[in-house]
Formats: sequence, C-alpha cells, structure tokens
Amino acid sequence: MKILKIILIINYIILFINIIYIGKKNILFNIKNVDYKFYIFNKFSYKNISYFLNKKYIINFFKCSVSQNIKNNNSIKKKVKIYFSDFNYSLYRKMQIMKIKEILREKFDISINRENPDYLFYNVFGCEYLNKKYKNAIKIAYYTENQLVDFNIADYAVGQANLNYLDRYLKIPYVIGYYNSFNNSKFLLIRKLVLNRLSRKKFCAAVISNYHRNSRFRLKFIYELDKYKKVDMGGRYNNNIGKIKDKILFLSNYKFSIAMENSEGDGYFSEKIIDSFLAGTIPIYYGNYLMDEYINPKSYILIRGENDIKDKIEYIKKIDNNVELYKKIMKENILIDLKFNEKMEKQKYEFLYNIFEQDKYQAKRVDKYVWKNN
Repeated sequence: MKILKIILIINYIILFINIIYIGKKNILFNIKNVDYKFYIFNKFSYKNISYFLNKKYIINFFKCSVSQNIKNNNSIKKKVKIYFSDFNYSLYRKMQIMKIKEILREKFDISINRENPDYLFYNVFGCEYLNKKYKNAIKIAYYTENQLVDFNIADYAVGQANLNYLDRYLKIPYVIGYYNSFNNSKFLLIRKLVLNRLSRKKFCAAVISNYHRNSRFRLKFIYELDKYKKVDMGGRYNNNIGKIKDKILFLSNYKFSIAMENSEGDGYFSEKIIDSFLAGTIPIYYGNYLMDEYINPKSYILIRGENDIKDKIEYIKKIDNNVELYKKIMKENILIDLKFNEKMEKQKYEFLYNIFEQDKYQAKRVDKYVWKNN
C-alpha cells in the first residue's frame, strides 16, 4: 500500500514539473530543441509510468489486497467457481481479468476451475468456450474487440456495441479509461506545449501497419487528402518516409493525424484516437459515429462515410490555413464527462453482482428450461 501511494505521489510530482516545464521551458533544463522537449514530456509522463506501474506494482497490489479480503470474511461468502477462456493475455487484458476478480472477491469466495466452472468469462480470441464441458456454466462474453455478441450462446455480455438487452448486456467503452481527470490534464498540457511550436509542425501523418479489406475507406480518404498536401505514412503499410521508432513522437510533428478504425461500429473505438490526442494533434477520425457521447466533438474531426469526405477535406484545409481556428480547436476539452470512469466502475459492480447474487438456475438466460432438464 505504501509503495502504491509513493508511486501516485511521484505521478503528481511529474505532472507538476511538466506544468512548470511548459511555463518556463526556456529556463528549465535550458533545452533549445522543442521536439526533444516534447519527447521528454511524453516519455516520462503518465502513460509510460502507468504502464510500468501496472506491470510491476498494481497487479501485485490487487493480489495482496484481494488475499487480505479473503482472509477477513471468507466463511460467509457465497462460493463460486469461475474460469476465463479465449482471452489474448496482453497486459491490458490481464488487467481486465484482475479487475473482474477484484470486484467479485469483495462479495464472493471465488475459485478458478477450468473443468467445471459455475461461471465462464470468455473473449474473442478462440473458441474454447464452445466446449461441451461448459454447457452448464453461466457464460459471460467479455468483448474488447469490435465483434457482436451471440446471445444464443452468451447468457450475459460486456462490450462496446451500442446495444440494450435488459440485464444481459453492459456497454463499456474500455478505451475511455485513459481519459480520467489526471490524463485529461495531461492532454491539455500537451496541447498547450504544441501550440508554442505550431509554426514548425508539418501537415498530416498516418501510421498504418496492416492492410485488409476494411482499410479501404481510410486509404481512399488519405488518397484524396494527399491531393491537397502530402500525408506522411510512417507505418509498415505504404510507408513513404522510412522507419519510425516511436509512434507518438512521430505524430507530434504534425498538425493533423489519421486516426481511423479498421471498421465501423456504433460504440466501438480503439487506442488510435487516444494516440492522436497524446501526440498533440487534431485527430481525423472514422469508425464510431457515437464517439460524441464521450469525446468533445469540437476537439477532433469526424468523417461520416464516403459522402462526407469532400466536405471534411475542405474543413481541414480551412483549419490548416487559419491559425486562430486551429488554436481554438486545440484548446477544447477532450472528455465530455470527467467523472465517466467512476460511473463506469459502478456499472461494472452492479452488472456482475446482479449475475452472481442470483441463484445459478435463475441467472441462466440461454436455453433456460432445456438446461434445467439436462
């Protein structure tokens, strides 16, 4: 607990230093190269530190606090067996699993049981959840990708799609987790920093690593925008400037950046727009038409399909040639509701507790009566 507090204090000290750093940039460190200053600001700020903390400390902190919870009142808790299948075990998804366990252990005595779980959480990275040995388990789809849930298989689901299915579905835009009040301050500071070097910024850049048929729209848009001014491509696909070492640092040299999803989806969006904000650019976005529920529509440019390309390119030209308009957009807040994360966490607790507090048979939603006879 002490380590976690110390680390959080360090985070805020770094933020405070960054505030001074921006205001007194010619005095602090006495660095003349503005691009290098931006690199220092971004490299040693919250995004990188939080990744380190998650990997080294926070997971262990959760484990310790959870263990203590279990010791405190294990005897009166309902015993439940759970298992997680078909998760791609990246650090991000490990954190999702740890969070689910943390929530459940506050009220339940949980154990991990692969062979005969009462409740099965599953993701999109496999099909183990279809195994017959899980036919009696309450199945909870926990989707972090742009895929729709099959409610003929899942009793419950958590995802980003814009659905409403009574108590069976919880919509959570996972990526909004980056936009807590702390990071919102960081984004605004980054934007203030880049405005001080606006005259040195180039036009627009994109980082695209893979091509598939769903990428055609964004490539068409880039092709049309490139007719106005060159769009620098720094990814593996269609690279026209050579290899880049750091995506955020690369994008920070540009006024605009392409932040287009691989596919459309009302509710789903990835880290692409976040990276654009982190780099201090104006994102040119395509994918989730409901983004305005969370992100201030005045802080980025939303492309609504092919019929919108011509008008939005004219708008981009207007911004590119009007310094005051560009600055006005860059000074906009990013997140609409700074308390959204708190509300989202509360929704997670309520959703999971509703499932687990019911009798197992009552909680079943798929083939409920057939399941009972089996």
